[in-house]
Amino acid sequence: MSSSAIDESMLRINKLIDQMSAMEQEIANETEILKEQYSNASSAMGDTHNYFLSGVESAPSQKSYLLTSRGIEVLGEEVIPISAFIDNVIRYAISPKNKIEVLFNLVTHLKKIDQMLSS
Repeated sequence: MSSSAIDESMLRINKLIDQMSAMEQEIANETEILKEQYSNASSAMGDTHNYFLSGVESAPSQKSYLLTSRGIEVLGEEVIPISAFIDNVIRYAISPKNKIEVLFNLVTHLKKIDQMLSS
């Protein structure tokens, strides 16, 4: 194997590292935007409104998360601030691919929440 082939591999790998860093930054940026949008949706909810966040998990155990005017509620537990909840679901996702899937799931729910609040 030649030294130039190894150097070329090193350059390609460094490029991948840079691309991964850029993707992680985009995920972080989108996460912050969704936190704001969820906070706005929560603020727009009346006391009678709630939305079940199915398929969104922040821990290995299955729990039912409800978006309400007070934040994220779990039956029998304290209200979780929206920002902390979203941080937890992103952290729990671990890989960039899973984080993107969680972001997509969150934005899909947000679309349905918007429709619910508009009707």
